[in-house]
Amino acid sequence: MPSSPTSTVQQKPPARDHLATPLSRGPALVATNGCVKVLLVDDDARNLEVLESILAAPGLQLVRAQTPEAALLALVNDEFACIVLDVQMPGMSGLDLASLIKTRKRCSHIPIVFLTAYFHSDQEILQGYGVGAVDFLTKPLNPQILKSKVGVLVDLFTTNRRLVAMNSALEQEIAQRQKAEEALSQANSELATISEREQQRIGQDLHDGLCQYLTGLKFKSSLLEQKLAKLGLSEADDARCIEALLNQAIEHARHLARGLNPIRLEADGLVLALRDLAAGVASLFSVQCSCAAPSGILSVDHPRAIHLFRIAQEATSNAIKHGKATHIDLRLVQRADWLELTIADNGSGMATGTQANRGTGLHIMHYRARTIGATLDVKSGPCGGVVVTCTLPSAASSSPPR
Repeated sequence: MPSSPTSTVQQKPPARDHLATPLSRGPALVATNGCVKVLLVDDDARNLEVLESILAAPGLQLVRAQTPEAALLALVNDEFACIVLDVQMPGMSGLDLASLIKTRKRCSHIPIVFLTAYFHSDQEILQGYGVGAVDFLTKPLNPQILKSKVGVLVDLFTTNRRLVAMNSALEQEIAQRQKAEEALSQANSELATISEREQQRIGQDLHDGLCQYLTGLKFKSSLLEQKLAKLGLSEADDARCIEALLNQAIEHARHLARGLNPIRLEADGLVLALRDLAAGVASLFSVQCSCAAPSGILSVDHPRAIHLFRIAQEATSNAIKHGKATHIDLRLVQRADWLELTIADNGSGMATGTQANRGTGLHIMHYRARTIGATLDVKSGPCGGVVVTCTLPSAASSSPPR
């Protein structure tokens, strides 16, 4: 087989200049935006011209340096895919220059292809690899081998630069999404605050307005019943029935008012509110609803007590509306390091359709739990139904909500 073509590279040239300059023969070597640069270092301009003729390619800018100083200056000013470096140079050898390049953070990662006309000892070769060499090529050069090796390094550089750009774009996208999530969280927080304030206002209006009007009507109805009874009229029974209905309406209105504005600022506010919730659910929906919440439980600040109550309220509502439960147990337990609120029912459980219907309610409960630094677990009960457990760390119960 014929031997591969070779290019003769001269040895021991006189240094012609002390600056790194781009080779400018041909349009492929003109600097353009996004082009890849390769640094050619040799003290003989003729050798540089040979290297140029071998490596010239579209999108590749070849930068020449005839002295170590010119090479270092080029590395300060530009970014290179690789360095093609002659080992034998006057003053400072290629190995010494590579060692110096290795000490500089900006260019220590640049791969180096050494060119030499002599075979060196294994120790010198190992030294070269230690200072960034990826290969040693001997002169006269095989153009195809040199072009292939530099081409691989250029491809690696281009791929790495593309990955860096993609990573930067991804980081920007992540930062934008984080900002969007923070903005959404802030909006949810403001919405929850406004919603809570409006519910409290409506609850107060029900208590101070509607309940008072109904109480007045009950009083008038009672007087009417007494007058009709004295007259011996049968309509007295109708008046008595109206009074009983008004009593039920007043009780329902009071339960609604307590549900909308449940927590008063006292030590047992949450406990009392959960007991009222259980009593109200049992009365309004004719189901068994019990509440086990001892009075001596850990004091919970008002904002967190509101969120815990709303979680219990949503869970009981879901149990009745979607699970068709007839028995609901509310339990508030003080553990060593946390407070645990559990709502268990005997409803239809977490079938696929039920889960879909409960989607919004579950989302709201999870949001409330995250807001106060708690965790929420929703699962099927051991004997059917659904068990909702909200766990609030003791340290979080006394610190302000996030």
